[in-house]
Amino acid sequence: MNKTIYVTGHKHPDTDSICAAITYADILHKLGEQAIACRQGPLNEETKFVLKRFHQENPLLLTDARAKLEDISLDEPTIISEKSTVHHAWHVMLRTQNRSLFVVNDEGQLTGVCTTSNLSAYRLKAYADITRLMSYATLDDIAHTIGGEIVYQPDIFKTNGSVHIITLKGQEAIEYDLKDGISILSGNSEKQKILIEEGVKCLVVTCGIKTHEDVIELAKKYECAIIETKEDTMHTSTAIIESYAIKHVMTKEVISFQKSEYVNDVASKMTKSRVRSYPVLDEEGNIVGAISRYHTLNYNHRKFVLVDHSAINQTINHIEEADIEAIIDHHHIGDITTDHPIMYRNVKCGCTCTIIAQIYQENGLLPSADMSGLLLSAILSDTLNLKSATTTRMDCVTVQWLAKLAGIENVDDYAREMLGASVDLKNSKPEDIFYRDLKNYEIGNYKVAIGQTNYSHMEEVQLILPAFKSYLEKEQQDKHYDLSLMLFTDVMGEGSIFVYYGPLSQIITDTIETSIDEHYGFDSTIISRKQQLIPKLSAIIKTL
Repeated sequence: MNKTIYVTGHKHPDTDSICAAITYADILHKLGEQAIACRQGPLNEETKFVLKRFHQENPLLLTDARAKLEDISLDEPTIISEKSTVHHAWHVMLRTQNRSLFVVNDEGQLTGVCTTSNLSAYRLKAYADITRLMSYATLDDIAHTIGGEIVYQPDIFKTNGSVHIITLKGQEAIEYDLKDGISILSGNSEKQKILIEEGVKCLVVTCGIKTHEDVIELAKKYECAIIETKEDTMHTSTAIIESYAIKHVMTKEVISFQKSEYVNDVASKMTKSRVRSYPVLDEEGNIVGAISRYHTLNYNHRKFVLVDHSAINQTINHIEEADIEAIIDHHHIGDITTDHPIMYRNVKCGCTCTIIAQIYQENGLLPSADMSGLLLSAILSDTLNLKSATTTRMDCVTVQWLAKLAGIENVDDYAREMLGASVDLKNSKPEDIFYRDLKNYEIGNYKVAIGQTNYSHMEEVQLILPAFKSYLEKEQQDKHYDLSLMLFTDVMGEGSIFVYYGPLSQIITDTIETSIDEHYGFDSTIISRKQQLIPKLSAIIKTL
């Protein structure tokens, strides 16, 4: 069973969401929990710079909150070779809980499933069908099934599958065609010789009677195998017809599942069949478990901690199929709901990592130099080096504390280096720029999409502007946004360039300081999407 807590930020991850996921997972580890930091998309250049600077691997890419088969408890599979006899399979079956045997070949690959129905069906078959199945039985399998010992084994052993019990009168050789078949009898050397001369291919001597040497020599001449068993004739005749391999009676059209499949997808597929237990395979085709309908109805869902967001449209897909353990955020309270109490931490500050730094201290923990560097970087990124209108005194104090722990002597120099790392506009596609840090909002009955990125020099934006404007206009039309807007914000907080399209474009034109054309402008005072732009837009749109 998977006890891991997955810590994930929002879609289109930025530095805060990634660093918040990594550092909060670190806190959970220190508190004795199993936790993994996750991401929902590719990293931007700034975040890559930060992770490399502070020696971190990329978080796990996870875009679906649903549990997979590998996350839940499964039954231990009962695996049996396709060469095993029906008799042996019965003994194995009686020790299993789900009454299903998964049949494999010599390479360990699944070739079939054997159930009680498969094993018992032969009892209802016609004699000809049993004879056909017995013709596949090997001498070793026959001897093992009846608890016997091979006295003589010819170079080539093959019977027609017919089995006869020879009585005291010994009239069977006259009344039946015994040639190429198997004959069972308790003794009498003369009868044994007659059977061998009649062409019997396997002589089974019961009741612990030893075969005479002259009979063995005659058997060698006629290539007739001999098996001796201590069991009586009745027991032997009952057991022997289970000597053939299960590969001849197993179900070959097998429904199996991969361990990477989602539980609810598997449950849906199960409704189309009536199998009791299904094999679960890994990537190499090895059997790793057995699953039944019970498992799909009774399992522990994946556990998540959401950081830097609390809205459905920003969170991981199918979050309703997971258990949310906590939400840590500094944005507006979103529309994610739970059916049980959770730890919900929402603070008015410039960055989620400011809150997480506080959680370290509340638990008596000291973040390492690398974790401190991640926290510091996220705060500087989200607040544009503490110049954003979202910046609070808590952010400023936290930055000073973290800088010492991370060994950053000049915060301004590091901020310029880090923020500049994200600026690669001329080599980026318009869609990559727009989706680098995109937020979707529903304000009243209107759909608004706002992306934001940084720039170092105005010329970089001017160079890509024609192509980007064409892209944004098409994106607005394709997605039916009422307003699609892109903010290009100066890395040192000296204002933002606005590019916008949609029926609500006039609102932006009326809001910003300078309108260069009806889809393009500049405002030296707006650098925060959350704290400055969204409140203004919301107030205006709600009056429409």
